[in-house]
Amino acid sequence: MPELSTESSIFAALVSGALAKYAFGAVTRMNRRRKMVQVGTVKQLNCYPVKSCSGVSVDSGLCTPLGLKVGKATDRHWLVVRSNGDFVTQRQFSKLALVSTEIGNTQLVIQGPGMPTLRLPLEPITDRSKVMRCRIWGNRSEGLDCGDDAAYWFSTFLRIQGLRLLFSASDLAHQDVTNMPKPGGNPALPGDQAAFSDWCSYLVTTEESLAAVNERLKEPVVMRRFRPNIVDNWSELQIGDATFRMLGPCERCLLTTVNPDTGERDPRAEPLETLKSFRCFPEHGPSPLFGVNATVDVTGVVKVGDPVFAIRK
Repeated sequence: MPELSTESSIFAALVSGALAKYAFGAVTRMNRRRKMVQVGTVKQLNCYPVKSCSGVSVDSGLCTPLGLKVGKATDRHWLVVRSNGDFVTQRQFSKLALVSTEIGNTQLVIQGPGMPTLRLPLEPITDRSKVMRCRIWGNRSEGLDCGDDAAYWFSTFLRIQGLRLLFSASDLAHQDVTNMPKPGGNPALPGDQAAFSDWCSYLVTTEESLAAVNERLKEPVVMRRFRPNIVDNWSELQIGDATFRMLGPCERCLLTTVNPDTGERDPRAEPLETLKSFRCFPEHGPSPLFGVNATVDVTGVVKVGDPVFAIRK
């Protein structure tokens, strides 16, 4: 994989979370920190409460076992599904990019063009009779049905009947990250989990990664197009109080072709086609790579402006 400069600001989009159930001892942590070097600073933090919908930028967040937590909302803890539990994203319905979210004190506020405001409790009580099995790629999980009003809202907005909105409550089953097959192998460890992310829960990237794409495009794209990801060529990151373990590069798909401002796909399939021209590597399959996926080993608060320390592979 081509090396990218790491001397400037890191665009950290910590948008989902997973916890490895083993703690580093004090001596181990000290030895690892001695190997770390500062490679930049956090420029931005993004939280996407509803998978595939628009997110919110924040100044700080708590890196929990299952994702970046902002107030009482955690990244990718709500999911739109079909009646059979199969997950729905911008890959099928690009209009989801136009659904905005706002995190209140007790409610998640959801809005969309031409739609009334939908308000959902941030901490609903789990009723096992309303728990639904769902599927994210090949992984199975559970979600608490958010009710008929939420189902009607998304079915009406996307003009497809039978959709439901699920919530990943803390006392429900979550995805086992080790179950996801990856072309280059899955290095996840027992205990690594995720709520409704595609794979693991944290994604980080550098602005240099975006610049490398934009210099090849006729019309530059914004980082939001990628629903930000991670840093190339590092094995661990220390940001604020949290430590992240890199699992593998992020394979990019049609979702990158959706304009987050219009909810429409690029007719030339950009920037995906340009990514294919220089970011494909045989050992990782046919999809181009942009960013790396990460999981959390040590939880903690991360803030915009925090220095980013890394251990290279």
